[in-house]
Amino acid sequence: MSLPRLDFSTLSHNAAKWPLPGKALLGCALAGLVVLVGDVVLLAPARERLQALEAQEVILQQAHAQNAGKVAGFEGLTRQAQVTEDQVAGLLRQLPGESDMPGLLEDIARLAVANGLVVEDVTVLDEQPHPFYIEEPVQVGVFGAYHDLAMFVSGLGGLPRIVSAHDVVLRPDGSLLRLDLLAKSYRSASGHGKPAQAVEQGARFVYAAASLRDPFQPLALQVGHVSGRPARAPDLARKRGALEGLAIDQFEMVGTLSRGLQTFVLLRAASTVHRLAVGDYLGPHHGRVTAIHDSYIELAELFPDEQGAWLERSRTLVLNVNS
Repeated sequence: MSLPRLDFSTLSHNAAKWPLPGKALLGCALAGLVVLVGDVVLLAPARERLQALEAQEVILQQAHAQNAGKVAGFEGLTRQAQVTEDQVAGLLRQLPGESDMPGLLEDIARLAVANGLVVEDVTVLDEQPHPFYIEEPVQVGVFGAYHDLAMFVSGLGGLPRIVSAHDVVLRPDGSLLRLDLLAKSYRSASGHGKPAQAVEQGARFVYAAASLRDPFQPLALQVGHVSGRPARAPDLARKRGALEGLAIDQFEMVGTLSRGLQTFVLLRAASTVHRLAVGDYLGPHHGRVTAIHDSYIELAELFPDEQGAWLERSRTLVLNVNS
């Protein structure tokens, strides 16, 4: 049995005679067909383009957020660069406009004497020009004890002019240490002179050796080292003794000797043992024995400071238990 063939022409011709529900049903079917065809033909490509634009919008929003963060960071870097430029300008204003090499050499010599050092050589090297400043290098070689050398280097940073230390070499030389360093002072390349007002300087490091040991000395030979205190000037006209020509570090305590109520300390320098009592002089810095104990002795030395005033510094020489 075959199904009857649907004749659309006959159907459309007779549609005017259909009842109202049939006409409504036919209209809904035709409207649905039009909507379906329009969605497939017209709206589908537009929807795809809309989805692509929405994805591109998300990417652009992310890029905008990243660029906004970069702009904020750039503003911070700009402020930091401005602060750095102001700091550099302030440092350049501290530089003198003219060379003061004689003053620098005098300061180095005063620092060395104040810390009990022996200056072996000071060599002024050729100036090194730079875009904004000129370096004035000085090669310095000094002898002394470890803590004295450290305080000397620390004192260079406290000078009224800007001085930096470079190429520092420290090596034993006999019973002392030799320090070689390149000290650099600076002056302005523009030559405008010093500023009218001094620029405030920040806190600087100050070497304090009171609780530190000398890494170049055995524990038994450690010498106490404390900051100086104001003292009266020594008698420079006094005749110096033979033991005042030797550095304290060349002596080692080997024992004590009692005679009645008086106690003596036995100090050895090279192969000779010397007997000293309280009040006897020792070392090149007007040192005197102030107290004698069984395991150590106390000394007081005098040093001129950077301004020429005298300071008293206490030292302790410990008994060498291996002697």
